[in-house]
Amino acid sequence: MNERYLTIMEVSQKQAYIFQSNELKKNILNSAVIAWIMDVDYLEEKADDPKLFHKEDNLVYSGGGHIVLEFAAREQADDFVRKVTRAIRKEYPGIDVFAKTIPFDDRKSPSWNLKELTKALERKKAERRAAFHQGSFGVEKTDTNTLRPILCHGEEAGMPKKEEETDRNLMAAGYRRVFRFEDLGGSRDSSNFIAVVHIDGNAMGKRVEKLQQRYGELDWEAYKESLRQFSESIDKDFKAAYKDMSEYVADRIRSGSLSSLDLTDNDFPVRRIITAGDDICFVAEGRIGLECAAAFIDSLGSRRNSVDQEGYAACAGVAVVHRKYPFYKAYELAEMLCSNAKKYGAALSSDGSGSDVSALDWHVEFGEIRDTLDEIRAEYLDADGNSVSGRPYIVRSTQSLTADSTLHSYQRLRGLIRKLQDDESCARGTIKELRGILKLGQDETKYFMRFHKIEDLIKWDLGDDYKMLFDAIELIDTFIALEDREEAN
Repeated sequence: MNERYLTIMEVSQKQAYIFQSNELKKNILNSAVIAWIMDVDYLEEKADDPKLFHKEDNLVYSGGGHIVLEFAAREQADDFVRKVTRAIRKEYPGIDVFAKTIPFDDRKSPSWNLKELTKALERKKAERRAAFHQGSFGVEKTDTNTLRPILCHGEEAGMPKKEEETDRNLMAAGYRRVFRFEDLGGSRDSSNFIAVVHIDGNAMGKRVEKLQQRYGELDWEAYKESLRQFSESIDKDFKAAYKDMSEYVADRIRSGSLSSLDLTDNDFPVRRIITAGDDICFVAEGRIGLECAAAFIDSLGSRRNSVDQEGYAACAGVAVVHRKYPFYKAYELAEMLCSNAKKYGAALSSDGSGSDVSALDWHVEFGEIRDTLDEIRAEYLDADGNSVSGRPYIVRSTQSLTADSTLHSYQRLRGLIRKLQDDESCARGTIKELRGILKLGQDETKYFMRFHKIEDLIKWDLGDDYKMLFDAIELIDTFIALEDREEAN
């Protein structure tokens, strides 16, 4: 019986590290650092000994924000973890990495062993009640945004070479990557908003479980290979969807569809921050954020994983905020919105997993910061206590939807927004006033529309369409469609 040990490594509180600054450049660099230190090439470099670590021999798989390795002896695993985590602590003092090693039980299946490894890591994380670090000696220069000491290698170190290559490859050809929110295409006169977009794959955990059921009784080497290829396909397909979305936006710039954006020197209005497996985050000029999220989901939905041969569904949360808004709070809001879209999709899904419904939710933040989505949506109740918003909306579905569900189609919402934007029979101010009237109830809304002779804006026999009207009015000044008129018809 060959002795074997499994080790899992995971960055603790990676979002807090990535989004600690209100500067786009620092967020991008922080994300690149997280990706780099969880890369096998970095681990191999810091181990600096092929007998201690070699990616061909020691990698099991990487994905979901962690990396799993195997070692022939406990001492080898411990020496490796000690050496690498010490290097991470020295080079990137603000990063914490959890690591856990367990013996491989040959009497159990490969899938059982990996589940036990994950459980062991979760127990270790739960045991840590607090973390203590030397914050400052009182003599360092302090970052005015994070109030943390500025490291001597800070920005000068730049993006790790491998991540720099990935960043360039995912960029639309012929355009320049931006590193400031101001360069995304907004302006003081038109739009000072940015869109923070968080996208997450649906039911990925259930897919791993299915994979374990299908391949879990294979020998270790075969099972390990299937997991590795599955994770690599996810990463490849989600990155390809991001690239497609970028090229789609670039086509619209070249066609003149985005001429209202204030872009200079080939600046690009979308900026990648995270592309790690099925975990995606990017920022865009505020008026195209929803369209970029929808374009990403559409591209992703056309792909299939090379191992389980299943397609993908994903949900998006889009936080449209002023560019001076605290970025970490904007990302938290985008995560909450994405989670809400996932719950909605799961409720519609044939098996309750959300694996066949892709949806998006959004919020345009005009005022004070609130901590929860429930607090935000409490502002969307009418006089009768009913929500006047129809969010989330379905972008893509592989199953037949009910008549009620089709009312929550993003495609229909996009059409209504453009109808409101193009309508010349009614003053823009009257349409905006209608959004407030909607909160007074349907009767008041009908009276208002009849008085202003705008009944044709909406067909009231379609039930919840008034909710879509509320949402469309909110976006009337903060939305630019990416598709051409001919495509919409």
